[in-house]
Amino acid sequence: MKKTIFISAGSSGGHIYPAITLANKLKELHHDVYFIASSNRIEGSILPQHGYDILNVTSPTVRKPFRGFLLFIKELIQSFKETHSHVKKYHPDMMISFGGSISFASGWVSFFNRVPLYIHEQNAVLGLSNEWIAPVAKKILTQFNIEKSLFKSKMVVVGSPRTSEFKSYQPNPKVFTDLGFDPSKPCVVFVMGSLGSYTMQKMIADMIVQFPEVDYQRLFITGTRFYDSYHHLNDLNSKTVVVPSISLIDLYSNITLLVSRGGATTMAEVIGSNTPTLFIPSPYVTRNHQFLNAQSLQKALAAEILDEREINVEVLYHAINAIVHDDEKLNAMKNALKSLSQLDELDQIVKELDL
Repeated sequence: MKKTIFISAGSSGGHIYPAITLANKLKELHHDVYFIASSNRIEGSILPQHGYDILNVTSPTVRKPFRGFLLFIKELIQSFKETHSHVKKYHPDMMISFGGSISFASGWVSFFNRVPLYIHEQNAVLGLSNEWIAPVAKKILTQFNIEKSLFKSKMVVVGSPRTSEFKSYQPNPKVFTDLGFDPSKPCVVFVMGSLGSYTMQKMIADMIVQFPEVDYQRLFITGTRFYDSYHHLNDLNSKTVVVPSISLIDLYSNITLLVSRGGATTMAEVIGSNTPTLFIPSPYVTRNHQFLNAQSLQKALAAEILDEREINVEVLYHAINAIVHDDEKLNAMKNALKSLSQLDELDQIVKELDL
């Protein structure tokens, strides 16, 4: 039976892109899908690019000063009113929250209007908005096994929608070869999130300068705001390439080792592509979720972790070399990752949504 489904997702690509993947699947199943989102946040530019109109809702912003708190309360009330208006107009059969501040109002408005609420949590700990609406959720679908939670009885581990994309995706090999790289040789890829990290970008750049001659290829994805600072490293040698951005999904099949942060989307893609990874989680994110994400893979012997606060150029260089030159470890990590997914996450989610 055809249903009307609301999806709330905002604040970061880690919430938005998995939501889009699920929305595409739901549309394939002939359901009507609408996004509760804020047009002046990141989702306001991403969702229209993927063919989705936005049911615009104010996204509350937490501010510390007293006057800022009053503005937050005003925005929160506005968010409730706008979400309620959309629910009354479209009469959704369910609401699915992927998180972000936009999801707090949508979750409670669903409850007050007797619309079944489902949560998808991409990280190894519930995000703030998802935790605040968890008491009224019918189910909490998770990418990882969240061991400690008051809402454990509602949780079902289904993985991330993004992981399923690797079941049928055909990478474009030219993305790799156009860099001037040889597919038959090892390649280490460095990426510290879409916005980059000043501390880690500098450490990676210093390592490349200090150790210019390596027996593998290196791709340094800086992000646009750091590219001008480090593009000169392209002149170092043919084994090192620096780019502001690239289609990472087209590179996974050629990556020997990924050196990355521990965001939820990266986790989903690493699992789906079986890419050995050295995680350097950001220590400055909410609830230390990047470390907990990476730890989930480390416990499965599928990845390794370095603490940004305890490493330097030499430690990073030797940690990378130790993995790149250990074929047994690389194969073990790949096999461990392969055991974590059957690439059927979307089917599992649809089943749990009782569609």
